Amino acid sequence: MSFSASKGYFVKNGKPIFVISGEIHYFRLDPKLWEKHLKLLKDSGANTTSTYIPWDWHEYEENKFDFTGLTNPARNLIKYIKLCKKVGLDLIVKPGPYILAEYEHHGLPIWLINKISKNAHALDEKENIIDSDLMSYMSDEYLNYSFLWYDKIMPIIAEHQESNAGPIIMMQVCNEVGVFQWLYGKIDYNPSVIKLHKEFLVNKYLSIENLNKTYGTNYSSFESIAAPIDKIETKQDYCAYYDFHLFYRHYYSLYLDVLIKKIKKFDIKIQLTHNIPGWIYGNAAELPMLISTYEEIMKTRDDIVFGLDHIPEFVSFRNAHSDFACNKILEALQPHAPVWAAELQAGTREHQVKSDANDLETFYYTSLAHGMKSFNYYMFSQGTNPKGKGFYGKTFYYQTPLEVSSKKTDLYKSIKKVNSFINEEKENLIESKTKSDICVGLYKPYFYTELTTSQMLKEKRLDIDKLGLQYDPRFIREEIFFNGLLRGLQTLNFNYEIKDLENVSLESLLQYKQLWVVTTEFMDSVAQQLLSDFVKVGGHLIIYPVIPTLDLYLNPCTILRDEVKIEFSKSVSPNKVNAFGIEDLFTIFKNKQIFTDNNTDVVAITESDDVCGIRKKIGKGNITALGFAFGYTSDEHLHLIEKIVLLDKIKRQVKVSDPDIQFVLRKGKKHSYIFLMNYNNQYKVLKVNSKNVTLKPFSYRIIKSKR
Repeated sequence: MSFSASKGYFVKNGKPIFVISGEIHYFRLDPKLWEKHLKLLKDSGANTTSTYIPWDWHEYEENKFDFTGLTNPARNLIKYIKLCKKVGLDLIVKPGPYILAEYEHHGLPIWLINKISKNAHALDEKENIIDSDLMSYMSDEYLNYSFLWYDKIMPIIAEHQESNAGPIIMMQVCNEVGVFQWLYGKIDYNPSVIKLHKEFLVNKYLSIENLNKTYGTNYSSFESIAAPIDKIETKQDYCAYYDFHLFYRHYYSLYLDVLIKKIKKFDIKIQLTHNIPGWIYGNAAELPMLISTYEEIMKTRDDIVFGLDHIPEFVSFRNAHSDFACNKILEALQPHAPVWAAELQAGTREHQVKSDANDLETFYYTSLAHGMKSFNYYMFSQGTNPKGKGFYGKTFYYQTPLEVSSKKTDLYKSIKKVNSFINEEKENLIESKTKSDICVGLYKPYFYTELTTSQMLKEKRLDIDKLGLQYDPRFIREEIFFNGLLRGLQTLNFNYEIKDLENVSLESLLQYKQLWVVTTEFMDSVAQQLLSDFVKVGGHLIIYPVIPTLDLYLNPCTILRDEVKIEFSKSVSPNKVNAFGIEDLFTIFKNKQIFTDNNTDVVAITESDDVCGIRKKIGKGNITALGFAFGYTSDEHLHLIEKIVLLDKIKRQVKVSDPDIQFVLRKGKKHSYIFLMNYNNQYKVLKVNSKNVTLKPFSYRIIKSKR
């Protein structure tokens, strides 16, 4: 048997396969019920199961290991692996070192926490330990102990991998690297990190003169450069933090790379994976930032596939765009691999969050409509934490398909229905595609903020006023790009693709009738030139809220402005503008970019009649430049997006009479599917391509037809 990722989906024995997995934690269940839980998962239509393997659980004291249940029946990992094979389920294993999983100390052994030296921990800028269980990833001591754990667990995984007729087809390498910095803004300044940071700067700039030229500084040597720690108030601060973000992407790549190299020494040949977190309180606007933190290893290694977390909590119009947007962004950064959800919500971690089975069922079908090619229901089985091991207490997860006793819930029925659909459609669904005439440009540097803004504490180091900037890139990417443009296009049922502006060819962009780019004041010269060339050879560029005039280090860079020959200035005016005939359109900021070129078509004006939006023909193409920021809070914003889309006579793929119904058309080799999603709390009667359709509240329907 063989299993790998290829051509945008997983392949098993040479054929595309949709991995339908359910997360079951053997260490949180009565071993007498292991087989029953696995059989019920298999009966639901799944073909795979997934589990963490907690380091702490199996090395219960230093150098004392139990994988056969001698000290506790629930430690009999060997038996559990063999049960997966017996039941007929493939297995995904997640042996850490970190597992998180609401397990005490994130799965690191308590004896390790108590023994390891201060220098192995992540340290703050004053060299204080940030948290007892937060290790410095590249410290020799932490890695040495991790490798000793690998010396014990990897031979077991190797013995039971699919190439040796075992059930294990995939393994996760560590878990959610970087999640602590995103949530709490705690930066690791361990001396080992600082040493690597200096090496990174040397390799990037080669000479201190080159760095000084970029930063506008007069450092005498690289040794005199300290890692940034304070607020960003000057250009020098900004440059230092920008490179610090680049370094940390390099640092995560180093860490995962060193783990993978160790894993390979055990002759492990299975597909490697890593999951990307990012949903918080039911919204995924921050997930693209987490995707960007893995950009270097995505480029340097093709033997690891990154999967997403999809945790909507409640499905509604407020978050219905999130999974599609994240799927498309991951696809743009990882084009060779399938879009798959390593953690697809099934139940809830927080007891106060009540996840309805019907809502989740609709979400699962929506994920299929949005190009999901495999997923892991997280959690499939509820669990009970071993004494003292649960971070939040005794019970692990609620409202799951199976209760800890193996009793089925309503969600089990929903999942069985979804799995049945996937299994019936098989390769046709996996290989089905959508069509789009709209491309949205993704510019990763706007997502480099995890070191400057914490998610939970809301601490903010970037002071745009003191830097003389108008726009905070985090606000622009979240409210204008993610929750504005991407939500608006989906609400209007205009399908779109996303392309990485730092890794896309001009020929690829020219396949689309429109390219939408949301910007701040800065963009590097190569990206600016790409946008200019796109317009000149025949593309239609829609760009807002500013035309960038700085590079990524805030040095002047006016390539795009000069190439498209557009003159503009800054001005302050009331929030409302008139754009494309739409009166009183609300804009988020009073700052506007005012265009002074008379050789253009005016499409937007302020209340004082200043021109804040133009269309202009450049070479064979056109540019539509809007000098104001707008998200999606009113119907006028949707009208504006639609008017611009229709400039190029772009049509929706399906005729649906009710604009509140979301739809997606997927075309396979043999059949096509129209997915209809009703996120309203009322019945809907509508026409789909002249056919009468009724949809219940918060429901879906799939119309299948032969091609």
